[in-house]
Amino acid sequence: MSRVPDSVYKGYEIFTIVVPTSAGLWSATSEIEIKGAEGEEISQGFAGPFEAESMEAAKALVIADTKHKIDDLLARPV
Repeated sequence: MSRVPDSVYKGYEIFTIVVPTSAGLWSATSEIEIKGAEGEEISQGFAGPFEAESMEAAKALVIADTKHKIDDLLARPV
């Protein structure tokens, strides 16, 4: 079963996990996936959690942070 990413940024597929909290907010985290020379590489728990009043807002916050972290990762190659 394949998943559909919520966003693709610089070759990285971004997947979000958004769940309701007991406080009536929404909490979002992300994981990224990239297809490298050795197959798929996945980083779980890459960004977040971010809380917001709507599912869409929480997802937007974690995607923005994930993109920023991808930029940081690419700026510091191993």
